[in-house]
Amino acid sequence: PGPSAAHSHRPVHVADMAAVAHIAGVAPATKTGFRPAANRADRRASVSHPSTIARCAAYDDDALESVATTDRSMNSSRRGFLAAAASIATTALSPLAGVAFDYPAPDVVTLQENFWAKATREAHPERWYPYWWALPLAPYGSKATAMNEVVPGQVWTFDQLQGLLDVLVNVRMTVVALANGGLWVHNPVAPTQELMDMLAPIVAKHGPVKHIVVGSAAIEHKIYSGPFSKKFPAADVWVPQKNWTFPVDVPIDTYVPYYPRGSPKYLPLDSTSGIGAVPWADEIEHYTLEVGGSSLRNFKDPWFVDTAFYHKRSKTMLVTDVVLHVSQDPVPVAVIEPEPLLVRGMNGPDQMLPNTREARSMGWGKTVLFGLLFNPTAVDVRINPLSVNKSFLDGFYWEPKWKDAFKNLTDKDMFVPPILHTLAFPRRRDEVKRWAESVAAWDFERIIPGHLDGPIDATPKQFAAAIDVALTKSSREVFGEDIDTLEQIDKISRDLKSLEEPRPLSDPSPVRYYTPPPPEPMEQPVPMD
Repeated sequence: PGPSAAHSHRPVHVADMAAVAHIAGVAPATKTGFRPAANRADRRASVSHPSTIARCAAYDDDALESVATTDRSMNSSRRGFLAAAASIATTALSPLAGVAFDYPAPDVVTLQENFWAKATREAHPERWYPYWWALPLAPYGSKATAMNEVVPGQVWTFDQLQGLLDVLVNVRMTVVALANGGLWVHNPVAPTQELMDMLAPIVAKHGPVKHIVVGSAAIEHKIYSGPFSKKFPAADVWVPQKNWTFPVDVPIDTYVPYYPRGSPKYLPLDSTSGIGAVPWADEIEHYTLEVGGSSLRNFKDPWFVDTAFYHKRSKTMLVTDVVLHVSQDPVPVAVIEPEPLLVRGMNGPDQMLPNTREARSMGWGKTVLFGLLFNPTAVDVRINPLSVNKSFLDGFYWEPKWKDAFKNLTDKDMFVPPILHTLAFPRRRDEVKRWAESVAAWDFERIIPGHLDGPIDATPKQFAAAIDVALTKSSREVFGEDIDTLEQIDKISRDLKSLEEPRPLSDPSPVRYYTPPPPEPMEQPVPMD
């Protein structure tokens, strides 16, 4: 349907949407307003049991810290000031009480208010994270967690949500049991009481967390490492060497100064060269990828950093952002509170959806398109100046072709994210290939990335093929017309000399990968006379 006369016909760009959402996110809800969120086959690997979503009723001891410290530390430190600000903001963001209704919801505002009514400390104290202000992404302090046991007794994952404008995607922590006792944690998430309750039986059986390891320079993965280490003060914390923060480049231990053992240690670039050492090298190997070529780092230091880890006993590889897989169904953590999926799944204003698998899949598909491609061509955003808040919920007019764009992603075994395919890897193709060949030499059976599906059933051959595509094909060949926005960013960045010109591969041969040795021939019986 077309817009009313009150609608603006000017397309709203993602940057505009994010800015308005950030401003609108601090406005209190009213009876007419809403609480904005600041606003091929499935290769998702099977797990040993269905996703476990634990719930508890105990407060985290830290949950009241921001309120308790307000008076005594407002003028004493930056930490006190931020804690006070968090306390004030938390009060300001308290939404209207949830409204009982049967799906579909009576209207999108009621649907959104119902979500925010459940995203408070009062509604779910077990999910509350008091340091949310350090990375103020929706759903702010409320961090529901979904847990999977990937390899029985060896590997577990824990997912939480974060995002903007009801575009909430998962961020993942992986825990590995070490052979001689203790736990190794990759990319920690918010240490809520719910998460700690999930970890408790694993710690009781395998021993405490010994190592907290961040494989990426991205803020959303390292921001929780300090607060998580407070829960396990005897554990050491490791971060990549070329560690930086955008937009303000300050050390993570300065920005979030909660490391009981002082500043984190630095990962050596790999576990095989003999330069530097890590205490888990006999069980978990690693290689770090560093990609430069941007003025963000003066063209010298890398602006994208990711580390691949290989747990030999379970044949599991861990990465953060380098490769992804997405399924038609949303990840389990996204359906704990399904309202954001039902908001984002709407095809236009007031087209409310039932809470069904199909509707949640619609919401997940559109969420993924926004999250990976920023401004998919199938959507036209129209803002009604008379109801701006509502328009940021349901002013999205979707053409049916969004389904083809989503299917293009779900049909792939795995893929390099569009932003890396377009902006990062072309500047350092040779370096990416060398790193990929080192990683593809491992004999892994699954990959656990930091977002979307995980684990992914995958072989070194499939991983190498995904990297080959990113190094040899244009992003338009892979992602179609939805890559327009990233291509425009690439062109502008090159025109402004903020990105280097792409570099061709010096050796165009495919990425080499591990192949299992052929089975030994069976010994032939000796014929008897």
